[in-house]
Amino acid sequence: MNEKKKASGTDKLVNAVIAVAIAAFVCAGVYATYGKISEGIEEKAITNGEKEADVEYLAKQANMTVEDYLAQYGLTLSDTVTKDSTESDMTDNMTIENYLKYTGMEQTADQVISDAGLTDTVTKDTLWKDFMPQMPVKMVYDETTFNQIKEQLALGDDVTMDMSYGDFEKILEQAANEAQAAAEETAQTAAPDAEQAPEETAAADEAQQPQG
Repeated sequence: MNEKKKASGTDKLVNAVIAVAIAAFVCAGVYATYGKISEGIEEKAITNGEKEADVEYLAKQANMTVEDYLAQYGLTLSDTVTKDSTESDMTDNMTIENYLKYTGMEQTADQVISDAGLTDTVTKDTLWKDFMPQMPVKMVYDETTFNQIKEQLALGDDVTMDMSYGDFEKILEQAANEAQAAAEETAQTAAPDAEQAPEETAAADEAQQPQG
């Protein structure tokens, strides 16, 4: 996970965000809910991408205790971060500096903050979950991906790559909610027609019967 990357500038931050920070509107409903299952089954689920890695799993992969694993990134076991916390929850609670360390990026926190245009707003000790919503969209998505999202969701020209990721995410969530509501309305409209169809068929059959 901590292997150094040779990419430079904004590209490195984009890769790190995509690899670790999963937007809520994308991952909602993706990870299955597990009850009491064996450790082997759970690890297989993580390996297969059916369940997000948790802190305990990551520590085990690194041959470290949970406490030592978290400590290297400035974290401790608490109500906020537990052994069962997902990887994304863990990274959300890292400082910008420790997040960059975790993702193996060569950029300093100051460089990333400067690229985001937030030198007067945040510091290297700002939590990643507080920093990411303030970043411009262009530091999260490349132009091709951004344009594809805009086209798919029919977003207006007022939605640009210079807006904050937090504002952009709200627009995505609203678009997703509207699409779901439209789908539900369509399903409800179609339901009465489906119920009437057998009755109409029966009436048609009856009309075709010889009158005696």
